[in-house]
Amino acid sequence: NLSDLDTVATARTNLGIGASDTVSIQSLTASDTLSVAQKLLLTGSEELANGAAASQVEPISYFTTGGAETATLAVGTDGQVKIFSMIGDSGDMVITVSNAGWKSSGTGTLTFDTIGDSCTLIYESSAARWMLIGNNGVVAA
Repeated sequence: NLSDLDTVATARTNLGIGASDTVSIQSLTASDTLSVAQKLLLTGSEELANGAAASQVEPISYFTTGGAETATLAVGTDGQVKIFSMIGDSGDMVITVSNAGWKSSGTGTLTFDTIGDSCTLIYESSAARWMLIGNNGVVAA
């Protein structure tokens, strides 16, 4: 029970869990506290590879760059939410977005160059565009 533990690091030590192991926590209550000293990857997320199309099923795409990398995001469906986050930085990631709402028409780009850069998009079908509704350090062009 995590409510009995000071930190996830203490839990890892007490339970013999390695730093690269994956731990599933399924029964936290509102009064429990969860402290995470490492990356927190949520169920429903994908690791976005260089040159890949972002998942239309997984709402969160995270990535660590290994140089200058690219990816794409296709047209979505009404109300679809997509979150992108850079969790490791050895270069820039440029994501080409179909029907970018921050452009007058056509595609746009999202450029990530620092760990922690992240953004949230929602697809608005009446405008047939991805709308940028949250941004931390990402350059939208």
